[in-house]
Amino acid sequence: MTANSFPIRIDSLFYREAGLAYHTGAHEHRVHQWIFCLHGGLTIAVNGSFHELHPEESLLIPPKAQRETWCRQKAPGYLVCIFDAQALDLTPMLTQVLKMPSELREDLHALVAELRQPQGAESPFLTSALTVRLLIGHLRQVLAGTAQGPALSSLNAMRHQEVVDLAETFMRANLHRQLLRSEIARAVNVSEPHLARLFRAATGKTVLQRLTDMRIVSAKALLLESTLSVTQIAGEVGLSSFSHFTRIFKRALGVAPSDYRRSGGKSWA
Repeated sequence: MTANSFPIRIDSLFYREAGLAYHTGAHEHRVHQWIFCLHGGLTIAVNGSFHELHPEESLLIPPKAQRETWCRQKAPGYLVCIFDAQALDLTPMLTQVLKMPSELREDLHALVAELRQPQGAESPFLTSALTVRLLIGHLRQVLAGTAQGPALSSLNAMRHQEVVDLAETFMRANLHRQLLRSEIARAVNVSEPHLARLFRAATGKTVLQRLTDMRIVSAKALLLESTLSVTQIAGEVGLSSFSHFTRIFKRALGVAPSDYRRSGGKSWA
């Protein structure tokens, strides 16, 4: 492939916000479809298998697969790209919920802003380039996750997932206070290194990264659904320092907690 060639051909690329009644009936596309949830939530069925998308999660659907989409609890804002992967092997990404690498957040912001308000005749070139940047960034994260050490035995895959699920249940129940990785490991009766390996294999993230994600999700819900002050919400999610909470929240979403509340959760608007 030469430096001047482009790895995908985009048929359709758009950002939309929908209501609680959002639903698209069963259909298929002859090329790939990438659905990216920015806020709210989506449920997507692909060939009968259901996938739940939370904010900053996406799903790459292969060509000719049957898909159907619904709103998941909260009205979604979502990005859709329908494209032909001409020179990009995206097989490792197919039909799995993908979590956005934090270093791609600014690129996603830029893409949505350009789609909402194109700045000139060159806008299609910029949105196409940003889309490829996001795709390749996700692909590299998936490949890095599969390359970290020997794969977990398929015979034990169910048990491994059970350990991760139990750890996440413990983490959710204790979000209101500080948690150490050693404490989480003890709660599920595994060593810290083994817990770290299980989380990396199952989620692509470290235990503490996953814990931070859960704190942010809880904080977002409290900001939209409660009358607690931002300082109180920081304490509720185990981040007692207001400045620390604001810094982590803004790094995750690109806006301060008060702005997120004021916008009604449309942090990407």
